[in-house]
Formats: sequence, structure tokens, C-alpha cells
Amino acid sequence: MQKTPLYRLAVTAAAAVFLVAGVGLTSVSPAFAEDSETPSPTPTAVETPRPAPTDSTPTPQPGEGVVTPTSTPAPSSTPTSTPSSTPTAVTVVPTPTPATPSAEPDVEPAPDSEVAPLAFQADGLQFSAASISGFDPGNIISDYNFYNSWAMTENEIQSFLDSKIGTCKNSNCLNVYRMDTPTRTFDFGTCATYQGAPNESAARIIYKAQRACGISAKVILVTLQKEQGLATNDSPPLSDLRKAMGFGCPDTSECDANFYGFFNQVYAAARQLTWYNNPEGSFTKRYKVGASNPVQYNPNVGCGAPEVYIQNKATAALYYYTPYQPNAAALANLGGTGDACSSYGNRNFWDYYRSWFGNPIAAERLAGADRFDTAVEISKSTFPSSNVNVVYVTTGSDFPDALSAAPAAAAGGGPLLLTTPTKLPASVKAEIARLKPKKIVIVGGKSAVSASVEKDLASLTGSLVRLAGKDRYETSRIIAKSAFPDAAGAYVATGANFPDALSAGAAAGIAKFPVVLVNGSAASVDQPTKQALAGKSKVMIAGGAAAVSAKVEAGLAAEGRQITRFAGADRNQTSYLINKATFTSAKSVYLATGWSFPDALAGAAAAATTKSPLYVVPAYCVPADTRSAINITLKANRVILLGGPAALFDQVAALAPC
Repeated sequence: MQKTPLYRLAVTAAAAVFLVAGVGLTSVSPAFAEDSETPSPTPTAVETPRPAPTDSTPTPQPGEGVVTPTSTPAPSSTPTSTPSSTPTAVTVVPTPTPATPSAEPDVEPAPDSEVAPLAFQADGLQFSAASISGFDPGNIISDYNFYNSWAMTENEIQSFLDSKIGTCKNSNCLNVYRMDTPTRTFDFGTCATYQGAPNESAARIIYKAQRACGISAKVILVTLQKEQGLATNDSPPLSDLRKAMGFGCPDTSECDANFYGFFNQVYAAARQLTWYNNPEGSFTKRYKVGASNPVQYNPNVGCGAPEVYIQNKATAALYYYTPYQPNAAALANLGGTGDACSSYGNRNFWDYYRSWFGNPIAAERLAGADRFDTAVEISKSTFPSSNVNVVYVTTGSDFPDALSAAPAAAAGGGPLLLTTPTKLPASVKAEIARLKPKKIVIVGGKSAVSASVEKDLASLTGSLVRLAGKDRYETSRIIAKSAFPDAAGAYVATGANFPDALSAGAAAGIAKFPVVLVNGSAASVDQPTKQALAGKSKVMIAGGAAAVSAKVEAGLAAEGRQITRFAGADRNQTSYLINKATFTSAKSVYLATGWSFPDALAGAAAAATTKSPLYVVPAYCVPADTRSAINITLKANRVILLGGPAALFDQVAALAPC
């Protein structure tokens, strides 16, 4: 592993304590040797040192940040698993096909209901390799994913190792390796004390180091792989375990025998990765977070050191540990070698993490104390400047009037904000005052947004309009006529439930199409809906036949109109299909719960404004097809969660698979 000589100078072969930035390790023998290793004792012979790369020939060395692909093979570019059935969008021109079945019931759960989190297994954490185009040298992994001390349970780590290694051919594989561990304590509280125990498994050591030092077990596993290939090796020599994390192995000299041994490597490296960003340490002076820093391509200084804007502590820690960024040649050959100036450590870290655990950049959250404040936070994120064209305001107490408002708000160049029926929340009023809209559009009648709220809104703009019909269907048609008078197409969704219309909102806003609500269980299309769709050559139906029946579909197909139905097995898959048809790439994606409407409602307007997809997902995980779209198809480098942890659990922030 390539590391900066900064902390190497502080470690000597005769050290009786662990000296890094002036910090000691207590309760350690002079050699920092492990008390015992099973099934065989720690060798006394010192490993033959690897020669340091020369300035003239920066040759990749196995186990280093500059590595040959054969030492730690890069993940396969082929997904490890595929869904049992692949949903499709059916296009009909103009004769309708038989209705697409849907398992989605037209039953709305209680608003803001919480779904109990479900456990997910480690074998489900495997994931396909991603395109290197998503690599950002300034944001390799988020702080959340890096410092998540609850990232994996011991059982999940064990299952992961079993799945990657399979049948072990010797006793050194990490899925079978065991040893007696000592009790260790680091000064200054960087890590909690590690309580030693007899016959501990590698999985348990990794888990306990994660908890003690506040470093994700996923990070430890990835580091074990990029350094020595240990997470997948079914017959590693004991020498590889002795330098498992590459800790104490500088580029300019041999590995330090004081840090030999699997336990020593894992615990000391976990501590070091935590210590790098300790404000009391000296390491924070080299790679400044929130600033541009020169980062070399290679130990050969002649290869250059372009500046990298380091966005977070985790990325800075990776550069302290392996102080090189991959050059264009290394990025162009993911899993292979580049040129004489290439390094691969941080590239491979990113690739292994993304392939095994999903996007290493955790999701951002836009959330407030309630649905009204969350909509405000979404607005602030999307519209940082004032003087917007329009602000749409609708009730946050129910969904029907608002479902068609999100694409209209986006088309008009403004946010969608929520209010109670009788009082405009103070945070919403303050946000509208900040935005200084030229116009405010109220969606819904006075039972949804009262006259008193209308009066407050009128004081915030010179132009106020109310769009309201006798029911949700007429309101959606009025919005369509007002915001999309010349649209060539429209999305159609049931007005009896919200998930399908919410998923269509962002796609519709980008296409400049309205979302028209229909009575999906009706025997035919009513005349007002026919009039609203007159002249439109394309109609996209969001949802299966249980939401919008075959008879309604047949009526929509009149006049030679092209009909496309997006219907998945559930609301999450329908959302995926709508976005699949709309987006081939996206820098950002939005995730919202599919079991309540307010967050996705305001988020759909923001997603459409930023030309980003919005996926509805379960509260506790991300479906496989959605994960694949985010990580591979779209190559997104920003994931935005809408709502707090009660709506979307932290597993979703880490893109945990369903």
C-alpha cells in the first residue's frame, strides 16, 4: 500500500509504543506482537521487504496502492445477480393490449406511518461493478459510509466472507481464520479498548474494531481486499495476514515487524484511519477538507500532483493512508493497469466498495421537523436564489389536489410548498418571502387551502391565482390546461392513490407534460378527460390494471393515440420503469418513501427542476433494479433522500439492498 512517509517517520522497528503524531499505544508489548495466532504461531522471520519504486520506474507492486490486477483482482463488471423477472414498459399504437397485471392495491396506508425495519443479509450486499466515470477524486466515500460503526453485524461480516471466499483451501482464509486476541487500548480515546478473547474469528475481530474505532466494517473489508486480496482469497499465505491492511508498510522501506499480525493490522489501521482527522493531530495540516490540495499521481513526483478539492474527512483519510490519486490511464482501465505514472489504491478502494456495497457516496437528506418544513428544505436546496417565477402552494393534509401540481410547479420554474388548511406555517411563509415569487398558485378549493391562508399568501406576491375544481379530477384538468396548454402528451394516473402519480411527477415535469388524474376503475373515459387529452399524441399510463383499468386504457387509445403503460409488480417497480424510460443519465437522484405522499410531492417538483429522477422506495432498503440504475445506468454521484429517518431509514442512505 502506498502511504505518505509522514507517519512512517514516527514508527521504528524498536518502538515499544505506537507513535503516530505523538500518540502512544498502551498495554502493548515492545514488538506489538500478537499473543498467539491459530492455527499456527506468528513466524519470527521478517518478511523480505519490497523494493521501493524508483523515480524513474514507478512500477506497480502487489499489495500496494500501486498494484497489479492479479494481486487483488478488480470486481467483475457483470452483476452478481439479476431480478427473477424483468419488468417492461408496453407501448401500444393505437390499439390497446391486454391490461398489464399489477400487484399494487388501491389502498392507501395511514399517512406518515412507520414501517418496521427489516434485517438484510450480507449475501445481499454483493453488487456489480460500476463504471469508473462516477469516480470523484475529491469525494471517494462519504463520511457517513466511512465512519458508520454499525455498518455490518458480525454475522453479516461472516456471511460476506463466506460468500466471497467459498471453500477455503488452507486455514488462513478470513472466513475460517481464528486467533487469540489481546486487550489493547489507544491513548486519547481515538478507539475504545479492544477486549481480547481466545479463539476469535476474523469476522469478530473486524466487527469489534469497527465498534471500537468508529470505522465501517465495509471499509475494513475493502482495505483488506485492495491491500492483500484477503476478502476473496481461498488460500492466502500467513505472510499476507501478517500485513493484512498494509499498515506499517511505507513505499520507501520494508514493512515494520512491530505491526505484523492480523489483529495488529486491523485494529491499528482502524485506529489510524480515525486518527487522521483528529484536530489534535498533525495530519489535518496536509490535506485540508473543503479546499483544493495537490495530490500526487504516483511516488514519482515527476508524474505530477494536480489539485483535488477534498470534500470530506473520509476522503482526506484515504489520501493520508494512500496519498495518490489515479490518473487518466488508471481510470480508463478499471481492473487493469494504466501507465508508468498510474496508482490504483484509491481507485480500487472505490471500485470494491461500490461493487460490493453500493454507491460509496451516501445519500444527502432534505428533512425538516415535519412535512411542511421538509418541503421548505427541498425548496431551499433547489432554489437557493430569490425572485423565482412562481410558487405553488397546496395542502399537506391530503394528496389528491396536489398530485398534478408538482410538474406544473417545475414547468413554471418554482417549488411546491405545503400548508395546513387553516394556517400558513411560519417556515413556509418565511420561505416564500425569501423566494419573492412573481406569482403564487394555490391548488385546491377553500376546504383544502382556506381564505385566511389565501390572505396571507396574497401579502407575499403581486399575483395570486387559485386553481380548483369540484373534485380531484377536475382540479388536475384545470392545472393541465393552465400550466401545459400546448403539451403534446400527458401522463395519466389514478386519483384514488398517490404512488404512481408521484413517480410520474418528475418525468412529466421534465417532458413538459401534465399529470391528469382519472377514475381508474371506471367503465370508460369520461368526456371531460377526453377533452383535456384532445390533440395529445402520447399518453403514458402510470400503474397497472388495478390502478387504471383496461377499459380506461382502451378509451385513452382513441384518435390513434400512442399509449405506453408503466406497470411493475409494486409501486417501487413502477417508479423504476417510469424513470428507466425517461433517464439515461443523471447526476442526482431523489429517493422518497412510497408509503406516504408529502415528501415525494414536494420532491417531485425539485426533481423535475433539476432534471433528476425521483424513485419511491421502501423505508428500509433500495430495490435491486433501482440500485442498479443509480450505480450503473445513470452513473449518479449524488443521492438525495427526502424526509427524515422515520420516513427513510439509514439503510436507504447507505443504499442497502432489499
